[in-house]
Amino acid sequence: MKNISTKTLPKKVIKTERHIRWNWEASPDSPETARYHFIVVDDKNRDMKMCSLIEKISGAGVIHCPVTLIRTAHGKVKGSELRYFFQTYDSEIKIGGFIGINKPVKRDPELKERVKSGLSIEQYVADTYNPAD
Repeated sequence: MKNISTKTLPKKVIKTERHIRWNWEASPDSPETARYHFIVVDDKNRDMKMCSLIEKISGAGVIHCPVTLIRTAHGKVKGSELRYFFQTYDSEIKIGGFIGINKPVKRDPELKERVKSGLSIEQYVADTYNPAD
């Protein structure tokens, strides 16, 4: 797996404001690939912002590296007019962050595959942005 290092913007992330949350881990399907989890929180163009993030991964190396979509979910952010867009991808390139993103970016170590029965990453994302009272 290729390793590309970049810099993450040091901004505070508030769940009810526009931001990007992400994490990566070794893919459970292939040890040679990284599994990326991204959440884009915004009021519009979430899909375009996600495409921009994916372009950063697929074009991060000298050679173009394709990514494989694993899952997609979306929902409303409680207490705001924003919505979240969540996707997971596998890629052969490992990156450390993002340059050129003009909104707060947070790496969330809890944004990962779950192994316990009854728990899922989708449930974690839903509970993070729309917790039960």
